[in-house]
Amino acid sequence: MKNAVLTTKLTPPPVPSGRTPRRRLLTRLDRGAEGRLTLVSAPAGYGKTTALTSWAQHAALPVAWLSLDEADNAPGRFLRHLVAALQRRDDTLQQLGDLVGDEPAGEDLEAALITVVNDIAANEEPLVLVLDDYHWIAGEPVHDLVRFLLDHAPAQLRLVIASRTDPPLPLARLRVAQALTEIRTDELRFTADEAAALLDRQGLRLADADVAELTLRTEGWPAGLHLAALSLRGRDDPHAFIAFYTGTDRFVLDYLTEEVLLRQPTDVQDFLLMTSVLDRFDAHLAAAVTGTSDAAAMLRRIERDNLFLVPLDRQHSSYRYHAFFQDLLQHRLRAARPDLPARLHARASEALELSGDVEGALEHAALAGDGTRAERLLAAAAGAGGRDDDAPGAAGKGAQAPFRPAGHGAADLEPAPEPLTEREAEVLRLIAAGLANKQIARRLGLSLNTVKTHCRNIYAKLGVGSRTRAAARARELGLA
Repeated sequence: MKNAVLTTKLTPPPVPSGRTPRRRLLTRLDRGAEGRLTLVSAPAGYGKTTALTSWAQHAALPVAWLSLDEADNAPGRFLRHLVAALQRRDDTLQQLGDLVGDEPAGEDLEAALITVVNDIAANEEPLVLVLDDYHWIAGEPVHDLVRFLLDHAPAQLRLVIASRTDPPLPLARLRVAQALTEIRTDELRFTADEAAALLDRQGLRLADADVAELTLRTEGWPAGLHLAALSLRGRDDPHAFIAFYTGTDRFVLDYLTEEVLLRQPTDVQDFLLMTSVLDRFDAHLAAAVTGTSDAAAMLRRIERDNLFLVPLDRQHSSYRYHAFFQDLLQHRLRAARPDLPARLHARASEALELSGDVEGALEHAALAGDGTRAERLLAAAAGAGGRDDDAPGAAGKGAQAPFRPAGHGAADLEPAPEPLTEREAEVLRLIAAGLANKQIARRLGLSLNTVKTHCRNIYAKLGVGSRTRAAARARELGLA
């Protein structure tokens, strides 16, 4: 039937059972509804819809809701459903139902939207319009309608948009005019207290240390916490599960593959997969590894589309991936092209050496399985004094006092104030052998985070600030 309205799109989805109250988000949404536009923008699984649904149930203002899908790129269908959503909260708009035909022309669309704006202006009561899942909108005609609404709607209409990507709307202008409230990934992350409440509501009472570790591993990603809760049910040893909970968990893998990776164009998928071998990178390193000339533009695109890319500085020049997303990408890369990771690591090693990052070059040479190159880089670093001049704690310390690992007490070494544990000494030997953290984790059956913790402890106890200096100290101690 022409001009039909799907009424289920006009109602917020039910709040999931056992949801965790997040007062701080509700407060932010209350404040945002006082302005022109609130944008809730974050990757898949960050609880955008759940937060808005919870808020809509108790908002002080009437809330009109429209859940969008791919079919709403047809401007007539979009405007028809938008009018229907507004009618539910303002019966003075009832006469607008026949304004929009099945395939209206541009002038008809603008005329219909002008009528909507005028009728809203005639009613002095404030009204909130929520457009959920706006990331489905790709067509300029619909974006133009929303821009028109933002530019000309009366003050009593407040717009809330939830999206996995930043929409092409005049956000910069609204930001400067202080008419934009932005709720993004950092605010949507679960805190440890919120994670504990979520798990408790699902009948999982974990030790505080386990909750903290799970929150750290998931980086507060709500979907990751929910999926962990599913896997934790009925387990006798939650601590062991949490210690090895990563992005290759079956539930996490399925979710990120279906909801994120497979929805991307082929060029984006290829870029994501190839750069997943990098723990930290900028456009220059990404270009060297992928062989693309537009790496900077691709990174801007991926960041705009909220594809789990985490900026590491205020200038957004250096990045990393969310740990679980990186796990998924590396898993897919190894499965599709088992020969490719080593070649990508080799490219990274060459690029980093050229840029003067010998430690990074050494790490990737080891991951590439190029022992000869790794030995050369290690020897070069040791010959240069075995330290990075700009490494924290490496400069200005003078001679370092020798340290003794527990169980390796040589009579000619001074006793250490805090000796290395057996496990730390084992990790140090593998560092000196040129193994990367991920290789050490596999060799010793440890999680990557545990290896990184051991490395930090080793650096602190040996008084060094870099991997190459730690390897040199291992040789001095007779561990390598």
